[in-house]
Amino acid sequence: MSILHLIRHGQASFGADDYDNLSPKGIEQSIALGKALSEKESKFDHVIVGPHRRHIQTFEGIKQGYKFAELPDPVIDDRFAENQLMEIAQHFIPQILNTNKSTNEIFHEVPEEDRHDKFLKLFQVVAKKWMNEELDLSEPDFEGFSVFRARIANTLKSIQEQTTDKSDIMVVTSGGAISGFYAEATECSQEEIMKLNFGLKNVSISEFLVTTERFTLKAFNSSLIAQELETFI
Repeated sequence: MSILHLIRHGQASFGADDYDNLSPKGIEQSIALGKALSEKESKFDHVIVGPHRRHIQTFEGIKQGYKFAELPDPVIDDRFAENQLMEIAQHFIPQILNTNKSTNEIFHEVPEEDRHDKFLKLFQVVAKKWMNEELDLSEPDFEGFSVFRARIANTLKSIQEQTTDKSDIMVVTSGGAISGFYAEATECSQEEIMKLNFGLKNVSISEFLVTTERFTLKAFNSSLIAQELETFI
């Protein structure tokens, strides 16, 4: 039996031109998680890191803080990419608001303290439409919800078949992917998946027991860092 330790990336650069970079707090969170894992004497015999810059930066921070043992060299795996909801939202929000302005232009007109709540509200509208397959994704060639779910299911099957010799597997990925694995273990509804995605803390750990025949939830959205460092972006 293996334990799959799914770690959400540190805080990304919400509101910046390039979201796919850790913020200074995101770097701090990643290092703090590495230190916490050391204090717990957690050991890993296999490491998988998603393909996004924020995934790689998060692992680098964990490695910087982790001093208990030698971490294996990470395998960069595209199958642990985040869903494309962020890009889909940026594409469709102007259509929903019936404006020719870009999403960045729209939110830079909003007072900074209100941007997160305004974006989250519109993001949830787009997310619901995406999950219900109500958006025309053909022209931008975005990944649909059913295609995303199939990718996660196929990735899980591959892990069950190929990593039976590993006991503790660290995976650094994103909230959507983690929620997708949760759904495979619990068969929860689309609405529950969306709620879970929005509630996942940065650098939180969700653990699953894996055998060739079973995939079981052990812990979800556990935080090992100080409460004042916790964020959800």
